[in-house]
Amino acid sequence: MSWFPWHAFCRSGGLAYFNVQAYFCYGSLLLEPTLTRANPLLKVRKELGKTPIVEGEIAGPIPLFVERYLYQAVELAVSGVPNDALLILFGGSATKEGTSGHEGTTVLPTQSMLLPRHTATHWYYSGTVDYAVFYFLDTKHPAAQALHLLAESRDAPMRFSDQLVGAAGRQILDELQKGPGADVEFIELLARVLCEQTYRVLTTPAAGGINPRHVHFSRLQAVLNHVRANLASDLSIGSLAILAGVDVSYFRRIFHDATGMAPHDYVIAARLEQARKLLTMSELPIVRIAENCGFANQSHLTARFRAAHAVTPAQFRRKAGRN
Repeated sequence: MSWFPWHAFCRSGGLAYFNVQAYFCYGSLLLEPTLTRANPLLKVRKELGKTPIVEGEIAGPIPLFVERYLYQAVELAVSGVPNDALLILFGGSATKEGTSGHEGTTVLPTQSMLLPRHTATHWYYSGTVDYAVFYFLDTKHPAAQALHLLAESRDAPMRFSDQLVGAAGRQILDELQKGPGADVEFIELLARVLCEQTYRVLTTPAAGGINPRHVHFSRLQAVLNHVRANLASDLSIGSLAILAGVDVSYFRRIFHDATGMAPHDYVIAARLEQARKLLTMSELPIVRIAENCGFANQSHLTARFRAAHAVTPAQFRRKAGRN
């Protein structure tokens, strides 16, 4: 990232030129240096009919172009752009996004959404919103490439909630507002955290425990312990319901209430979690890992792994440094 002497060249709301490069000025801030790659993204603000309160282009290993908006509206539509994008809602009212062919999704303050490239969106607002959009300018870095493959495989907006992603996004914007005094290396580090943590959250379903105060804590915790200790065994919903001492219908209901996941989804998440550990921490052949984790065969593991992570187990192992 490079900065130019805005106090000498910059006039709010216009273009300034320094070292034969164009810069857009906003207030007393240095905003996007070298807008060449970001130019296709500027149409978004035209469609919104809004001006970002902060914007900037970040160079480094994971180049980003970021815009932060604060406004009040009722309904706005945005056409797709040729870049994957990460939207982070910092505050304000709940927002609903509904795209053609997809069911509407409500995005709450502190939640985020990964948008695959060329994804058109339609937004419905219930009040003032405060959010930022981080556009990925290229996918050369392995973390950005992995996130792109994930977005491409889903081909629909992916909503999630993660405190670290929100904090990293906010800190990037805080640094950008410092203009020439911004810590460039820190911003580039935050960009990597933003990218890698987004990927981790979207590819690692929470297969954790149960709140001890839950009315069915004892019986359900026994089920979770059984799942973790017997990944290669029969973990059908019928067998788990018997272990819990209830019928299948009731078990399905109380399990989802306690964990936020269907029993089958929890089992798959636990098996994939163990597979990731074995891929990175052992030399076991992938076919053996599939057996040890309870998948029917290597093809079954590969299909599940690719659906969750947008890469095969072999590709995941290579990226982790094990051949």
